Amino acid sequence: MIIMEIEYSEKVKDHFRNPRNVGTIKDADAIGRVGNPVCGDLMEIQLKVEKNIIKDIKFKTFGCASAIATSSMITEMAMGKTLEEALEITRQDVADELEGLPPIKMHCSNLAADALHAAIGDYIEKQKQGITKLRENEYEVAVIGGGAAGLAAASMSSYVGLKTVIFESGSWGGLLTKFCPEKLIENYPGLSDKITPRELTESMLADAKEQEADLKNEYVNDVGIDGDFKTLTTDSGTYKAKKLVLASGSSPVKTGIPGEEKFGQNDGGVFYLTADPSKLTDKRVLIYGRGYNAVSTARCLSGIAANITLVTDQDSFVVPKREMDKIKCIESIKLLTSTSLVEIQGATKVEKAMLMDLKEDEKLEMYVDVVVLATEMTPNIKLIEKLDVEMDESGFVKTDKYQRTNIDGVYAIGNITSEIDLLVVAEAQGAIVAHDAYKKLRVK
Repeated sequence: MIIMEIEYSEKVKDHFRNPRNVGTIKDADAIGRVGNPVCGDLMEIQLKVEKNIIKDIKFKTFGCASAIATSSMITEMAMGKTLEEALEITRQDVADELEGLPPIKMHCSNLAADALHAAIGDYIEKQKQGITKLRENEYEVAVIGGGAAGLAAASMSSYVGLKTVIFESGSWGGLLTKFCPEKLIENYPGLSDKITPRELTESMLADAKEQEADLKNEYVNDVGIDGDFKTLTTDSGTYKAKKLVLASGSSPVKTGIPGEEKFGQNDGGVFYLTADPSKLTDKRVLIYGRGYNAVSTARCLSGIAANITLVTDQDSFVVPKREMDKIKCIESIKLLTSTSLVEIQGATKVEKAMLMDLKEDEKLEMYVDVVVLATEMTPNIKLIEKLDVEMDESGFVKTDKYQRTNIDGVYAIGNITSEIDLLVVAEAQGAIVAHDAYKKLRVK
């Protein structure tokens, strides 16, 4: 076996180790992409052009040291030049500026020049077609909902260079920050028991800001379609986007139990979400519901509440055995199955809960300070209905494998599309949307 040793100039090594102008340009005017099927190198160059002059240039390259060095060098050479001057840059010019390239690597400099020329060609073609730049409140992608799915979509869309805006009317992170935000996340591959919902939200927000997504803490009052754009109206004005991503999440379902409405406001003692567990310090708490939300809430409040009674009207809490084993080990938690919560009573605040043992058909009275209703969640679709988006028989938005709805240019992700409530799924859907939007908007 013969191993060929390739000698690089110091300049090549410098541009490989410290590449200039790496990244993407938000709202780029033009993009050039080329590849070499023989060596597998891929290059992308993005341009920002003002008055026929290259004001900014960025590159992304998948390839060897020469591919990275030549991409870096050609961006330095083209910066500040007119389009005509940049078109005159040849593969030999790039090699000369790098103080030479090994003959076997000359195809890399050729690729860099081709990528630059392709980007300039893309810009010229857009000018011929009369494609105009987006205005201040116009975007390529708009996301409604700042939960895990929405933040992933916004961050990834911005990462690939699409001008992106995301709207959230409440707290960033959505349900992430409303179910025991300081408790370690257990079912997140790669980060299980290593990060809290609050920390994850802060990290995702930092990513979105780093990628230069526009973050708007505003409520979207109305949505519509205006030609090629989707319109979003808030109290501050109207925004337009070529692609709309619906990520409005879900909300707890009201149970209709007597006393729920009365004590569900003004800190009367009925809660659905435990965004601030400290409010329940030393309280006698009854949690009514089933599934992971009910069980995880009980675990979250252990050590905070004085005692906890976890109640379900089913034969079991419908969670994996390992989850129930953890609960059974906590002395402050009492379990009641096949028991229905029939009424919540009290004067101005919760004082007791009336229960019914469904197997014995007996009434039970329990003195408590707080009732947490860990009920089912329902997708937030009120705004979505204005677009005539198709729903399935369970009330979720119908999508294809790319998260596209029946309305062209409208996507749906997260809890409005499925009862599968997993972070990893929500974030994956956001990434899928960003990838598909990029192909639709930028790949010709």
